[in-house]
Amino acid sequence: MSDTEEMPSETQTEHPMNVTAAVAQLRLLVCGLGAALILVSLALSAFVLKQNRDLAAVTNNRQQQLVALQSAGKPMMYVLNELAKYSVGRPDLTAIFTKHGLKYSANPAPGQPAAAP
Repeated sequence: MSDTEEMPSETQTEHPMNVTAAVAQLRLLVCGLGAALILVSLALSAFVLKQNRDLAAVTNNRQQQLVALQSAGKPMMYVLNELAKYSVGRPDLTAIFTKHGLKYSANPAPGQPAAAP
C-alpha cells in the first residue's frame, strides 16, 4: 500500500443515509412497537377478564354447593343422632362411629344432640 492511497474510514459510510428516510424509518419502528404494545396489553386484559369470570362462576357454584350441603346436613344430623341412640350398648355400631371419626355422647343432655360431627 502506498502512502498516497487513502484508506476508507470505518466511521464514514459509502452511501450516507438521508435524514428524512432515517426519521421515517424511526417513526415506523416506534409506531410498530406501540402497536405491538397495544396488542399485548389487549390480549393480557382479555385473559385477566376471562380468568375473573371463571373464578366468579366457580365461587358461585361452590356457594350453591355449600348451601345445599348445609340444608342436607340437618336431616343427616337427625339420622346420626337416632343411630347414636340406637347404638348404645352395641359395640359393632360404636366401632363404625369411631372408624369414621364421629364423636357422640351416649347420654346427651336434654335439648342437646346426641352426636357431634
